[in-house]
Formats: sequence, C-alpha cells, structure tokens
Amino acid sequence: MPIQSSRRSLAALAGSALLPAGARAQAAFPDRPIRLVTPYPPGGATSLHAAIITAVAEPFLGQPMISVIRAGGGGVVGTTEVARAAPDGYTLLFGDPTINSLRPQVENLPFKVDDLIPVCRINFAPVIFVARPDAPFQDFQGMVAWARANPNRLVYSSDNVNGLTFTAFEMLKRGANITGRGVDFGGGGPAITNLLGGNTMAYAGLPAVVGEHIEAGRLKALAVTAPERLQRFPNVPTCAEAGTPITWLFWLGVLAPKGTPPDRIAHLSNGFSRLVQDEGFRTLMGRINSSVQFLDHVAFAAELEREQRELRELYASLRR
Repeated sequence: MPIQSSRRSLAALAGSALLPAGARAQAAFPDRPIRLVTPYPPGGATSLHAAIITAVAEPFLGQPMISVIRAGGGGVVGTTEVARAAPDGYTLLFGDPTINSLRPQVENLPFKVDDLIPVCRINFAPVIFVARPDAPFQDFQGMVAWARANPNRLVYSSDNVNGLTFTAFEMLKRGANITGRGVDFGGGGPAITNLLGGNTMAYAGLPAVVGEHIEAGRLKALAVTAPERLQRFPNVPTCAEAGTPITWLFWLGVLAPKGTPPDRIAHLSNGFSRLVQDEGFRTLMGRINSSVQFLDHVAFAAELEREQRELRELYASLRR
C-alpha cells in the first residue's frame, strides 16, 4: 500500500477513535438483536402478530428481532418492563390502545402514557362480537334483546379490566342500555379458550383471533365494530346496522421507552415501513385474517394524541 494512502487510513481510524462513544454506537445501530416485548399471554392477537413480525424482521432492521412474552397484570408487567428499559432502541413494546392509550389514563399504573413513544403502527382491526352456537340468541339484536330481558345474565369472556373486550362491552352496554357480567381472564387467548369451553356465552375479539373459529362453526359472528362490513365476513352486519352504533378499532404498534434517540426511532420506523411491504409478511398476515394499515412514527404520534383524548372523554362519560 502506498505510504500516502496508509497515512490517510490511519488518520481516518484515529478520527473515528476520537468520536464520543455515543456517536460511534449510534452510527452502528443496531449492532445486536432487538427485543419486541408482547405484554399478553400466547394465543391472542398480539402474540400472533409479534411472531410474524419477528420471523421476517432481520433483513429490514439489520439485526434479528426476538419475540419476548412478558404477560401479567393484563399487559402491565410487560409494558412496565419496556417503559423502564434503557432508551437505546433495543427493547421495544408491541402495544395497543388499551395498555398504551386507555389504562394509564384511568388506572394508577407504574407508567404513564408519555413514558413510551411511538415507532410505528402496524395495523388496526375492528372487534367482532361472537357467541357460542348454543347461546340463547342467534344474532346481535337477539343478544341485546335477551340481555335486556335477563338483567346481568349475559356472561361474557373479558380480556382484562379496561382492555379490548371490556371496552367493547362497555360501549355495548351503554349504547344499548343493557347489563351483563364480564369474566376477566387476563388476555385474549385464555378468554376465548374459556368461551369455547362453555364457561361463558359471548366474547368480542379481533378477526385474527376469532376468524378461524367462526369459519369452523365453533363460534357464531354477531356484529363488527367497524363503519363497514369486513370483506372476509360479508354477511356479518356492523353494529350500527344491527341497531347499536359502535365503532371500536384496535391497533397494534411498536413503541419505545421515552428518551430513545430520534435517529434510532426514525431508523426503526423506516425499517418497519419496508417490512410491511414484504410479500411474505403480507401472506403470513393474511393467514390470520389480518392486514396492514401502516403509520410511521410521525403520523402514529398524531393518531395517538387524538385517540388518547377521545378515550379519556369516553371513560369520563361512563363515570357520570
């Protein structure tokens, strides 16, 4: 090697060595696997989506992504772990509106809504009200009529207090002026298992969780909490069509501890943006009756601000 070239190389190495350690680390991000924490038990929509994401993430994020289940407290254990993790972009939460937008506002939890910052939204989905085939009603209107005629005898599986199903049924009870009793099972997986086992009568879950049971005839679909009918279940009416206007759209997204450097948030957001366009990823999502409605970190932040305000107003009205 020529002497002049060698001197330039040595100078470059020396300059690199003089950079602050933080700057060198940021330039190399990520240089080790990234953990994606799911705060709910296996078998629910969150863990199903997380498994798909982590299976295909490495080419788009630059390092393997590891799916970690940290269930407990209806999502509180895992979310608290991420909120308290080092803000370096290596520990992320796979969150949702209940654990990130709702519960920190209405419960005394170890974290606040602003302890986690948005990386991206992967998708959202409506909730489908379902019932066992032997339930004493055949459709959504029948469930409302039966519950009205039998106060507090409608027993339904619930994920957790202030969770997805809890909120859906609170909207239903308020909108239809009925009563019912939810049994809290701590997550979507155990909730639907108990419904299928005959311990409850009804449930409200995401298409990714209840879809296969509807198609197999193990559950009957009653209504969907979306403005329009679902393409996969065109014969299932919206709640509004069935007489009780309810809109409840449940997102799944990635969040990081507050204080994570903006350039790392942008790097992760850009990586996920490429990931959701991958044909293999979309094929796997289709197999669980799910789709993609991606938002980057900027758009997701604006959406979270709106959602948190609306949920705060909803629960204020329930207390009156």
